[in-house]
Amino acid sequence: MSRYELMVSLACLVVGYLAVSWLLNRSLPPGDAGPAAGRPGRPGGAGAAPGAAPGAMPWYVVLDVDRSASRAAITAAYRTRISQYHPDKVARMGPEIRALAEQKSAEINAAYEAAIKSSGRSI
Repeated sequence: MSRYELMVSLACLVVGYLAVSWLLNRSLPPGDAGPAAGRPGRPGGAGAAPGAAPGAMPWYVVLDVDRSASRAAITAAYRTRISQYHPDKVARMGPEIRALAEQKSAEINAAYEAAIKSSGRSI
């Protein structure tokens, strides 16, 4: 192997490592306070609602809607988000994926309940 090939291989390894690190950092599970903690929109970060449980994201961040969204918008966002983690969609995947889907489903359900409760409306 020539020096040029060795340098190209090393550069590809470094770029690949950095790309994977960046992707993993962006897709941390909501309960993980890894290196992304302290960023707005992350658990424990500046985006957390005052009075919210430590590590919990506000309902509007979980559902990806505006804080002043209408009930129809909240319900539509809830249905979209919960359909991504439906048990039928992850039934054939590994146990880790199913556990993560269950965790995300519970988080989305809790966010929906909090959204309806905070607006003073019943489900």
